[in-house]
Amino acid sequence: MAGKSLIDGIISSGVSEEITAIQILYDTKNYQRLKMVSEIPPSLEHTFSLLGTIQRRYHSDVLKLFDEEFLTRQKSKDRQGIGELIEVLLGLRQRSARGDED
Repeated sequence: MAGKSLIDGIISSGVSEEITAIQILYDTKNYQRLKMVSEIPPSLEHTFSLLGTIQRRYHSDVLKLFDEEFLTRQKSKDRQGIGELIEVLLGLRQRSARGDED
């Protein structure tokens, strides 16, 4: 995926729209995607920016693991999980029933 943006990689993944939507919402193994969809409380933005800078500068596996764990929890904190998944799938089904294209 070198040279491609994260969005380009998602779009050109070659899997169905349903699977892509589920992967985007619930993938916690892709660190860059996890960072993209997780919400950091405003009060912690500076702290996590500093920790991220230190982690990248010193290649700290411990700080990266901490960040991944925190982001994983933040991703689902204010989400409605299964309700959100159902909404995506129903939207895709309605679009398919109407015969909409990209």
